[in-house]
Amino acid sequence: MRQQASLRRNAGLSLIELMVSMVIGLFLIGGLVNVYISTKGTDSIRTEVTAMEESARIALASIRQIVSHAGYPSMRNLHLDAPFYAETDDIPNPDCRGGSETLVSSSASSINILNKKTEQIGGSTGAKRDAVVVISIADSPNEPLAGQILKDCMEGEIPLACSSDEDDGMYTPADAKLYSYLHISTADGGRALRCKGSRGGTQPLAENIENMQFLYGVINNDGSYQYRNAEAITANSQWGLVVSVQAAILVRSEKEVLEKSESKVFVLLDEEITIAADKRLYRVYTTSIVLPNRAFREL
Repeated sequence: MRQQASLRRNAGLSLIELMVSMVIGLFLIGGLVNVYISTKGTDSIRTEVTAMEESARIALASIRQIVSHAGYPSMRNLHLDAPFYAETDDIPNPDCRGGSETLVSSSASSINILNKKTEQIGGSTGAKRDAVVVISIADSPNEPLAGQILKDCMEGEIPLACSSDEDDGMYTPADAKLYSYLHISTADGGRALRCKGSRGGTQPLAENIENMQFLYGVINNDGSYQYRNAEAITANSQWGLVVSVQAAILVRSEKEVLEKSESKVFVLLDEEITIAADKRLYRVYTTSIVLPNRAFREL
């Protein structure tokens, strides 16, 4: 009988023990919730960073490929004054041989966008998103040789009548120019690196590219090498001396993944860019491009 009474007294938990167990359980649950929230936030950031890296890779590769064709003189080594256009109203659009079409196949409204070189942000004092029109002379489709350039950045192919073919192309072969217009579109609140071709259409190359800046490398008369922005190149009439390009892009995350909104300042080459407060991630990427069709001419 004594043994049974002892067993009954030791069975179950006291009220104090139960309360202690509940408190410990609450601490454990709270810790697990914090770990879950932290892990979820870290995973979201990691996902966005991966997407940003991919956008930057695609954007820089596209810029390098398109810009490297600047100044291409065709297989005939025709004269081309400059590898880029600087003036907003000076892109010629002559008739092709036969007069059935013009060199730039786009509509008049599309030609206007080809003429656009920079875009202001927030008025005349805001930082600019640079843009550039790359120029090359189109080869003849009648001469299928390796290394020919017959298409713009949108794979729009030059017709024979608009090419540099001596017999069936432009009346002045050096007029057979292809234009590729690199710029950032902000339509519908997005940020996309786009290219518009003089023979093709326009489409995004990479998403979430917030800003883009260029500097142009020139060889001065004394042999010195210097990078300048478009305004300085224009002021010094040096577009014909450009042999290389530096490009910088500011990439943003698609989603807002930071805990707090904050304004940010970035330096892209010679331009200081201020970003309004938000919860997005931002990163700067740069590349340098030698223009093989111009560098050897100037050396």
